[in-house]
Amino acid sequence: MVSNSFIKRFRKLDAYAKTLDDFRVRTATGGTVTMVSAFTIATLVLFEIMRYLTPVMQSEIMVDGGIQENLPITLDITFPHMPCYMLSLDVMDESGDHIGDYDHDVYKERLDPNGKPIEKTKSQDLSNKAAKLALKHQGEMPGEYCGPCYGAHFKGEEESCCNTCEDVQRAYTDQGWVVDTDSFEQCVREGWKEKTLAQSKEGCRMHGTLSVKKVRGNFHFSAGRAYSNGGTHVHDVSTFLKTNNDQNFMHSIHRLEFGQHEYNAQKQKRTKASHIIQPLDNTNWGTSQATMMYQYFLQIVPTEFEFINGKQTRTFQYSVSKQEQLVNQYTGGLPGVFFMLDHSPMRILYLESRPTFGSFLTSLCAIIGGIFSVASIIDSVLYRAERMTQQTRKGI
Repeated sequence: MVSNSFIKRFRKLDAYAKTLDDFRVRTATGGTVTMVSAFTIATLVLFEIMRYLTPVMQSEIMVDGGIQENLPITLDITFPHMPCYMLSLDVMDESGDHIGDYDHDVYKERLDPNGKPIEKTKSQDLSNKAAKLALKHQGEMPGEYCGPCYGAHFKGEEESCCNTCEDVQRAYTDQGWVVDTDSFEQCVREGWKEKTLAQSKEGCRMHGTLSVKKVRGNFHFSAGRAYSNGGTHVHDVSTFLKTNNDQNFMHSIHRLEFGQHEYNAQKQKRTKASHIIQPLDNTNWGTSQATMMYQYFLQIVPTEFEFINGKQTRTFQYSVSKQEQLVNQYTGGLPGVFFMLDHSPMRILYLESRPTFGSFLTSLCAIIGGIFSVASIIDSVLYRAERMTQQTRKGI
């Protein structure tokens, strides 16, 4: 049994001495202050619980490690005044060398003059080697037929056969020669001129994904087949320049993004985080002038996400500036749409986090204790003011 003397000594440690009920005064203002305090505490506690249950994304900027990796590019671009048989897509590094070892899943979709789809085909050759996708060969040839190449060497062979109009055009552009399809019997047999004329007022939509190495360079859309001439990347735009069908590189970018953007599937449902903005999505640019060069300068920034569940995701975001240039014999350049890629040495890290349980309890105690302390001061001031008013009236 605990002795009474010990209990008496223990009572002296009580820092919260109680007042007898007979000496307590209850007032209407005190009741009002109590109700307001209780409502304020309940509201703030509710907000604190919601804050504790809602993770947030905190961002940091740090130096990127220079990881050698592939850069996935997702694109969806419409050229309303450029037929698919004329349009080509090429990827180059910063030295101007053509990059051919890349994977792609890009489709060309022919559009009528009103913008409605005509035909959708997966592009096997993005460089548009003699319009292999948009036009289909017709006409029959003898089994032992060996068509002339008209002085050019197809595939670098001196004694080569050019059995199709495509073969002749490829041989000529490889030599850097101007192509005149009207003078090639293969093109006449296949009705090449009639087919191109029938499609000359069409548009083209290119959409899909590319996977290239993460190096400085560009990818661009231009007219005609690309080839290398003296170490220089050249496009055969003679057919494009000679045409008189209002063809130009006016374009609409429906979607352009880099990397995989599936981070929203990993984060918590309650996580507060803004989406990565793709600044070129749903934008339009261009004029009816045919010989225009449109350049987008993209600064690509690696971006990483670390989630509460321990998973990580790496993607990319970008900023952009742009300029246009009229191509002529004085300014140089190439008619088309160019996306110049530059990579930032920094990366952005987003960390998904929520407050710890200890900080949550600390905040609750601070809310309750703070409100009670402030309410006690307010109640004391109001009570004293009320008594002074009463005493003044009695004195009068």
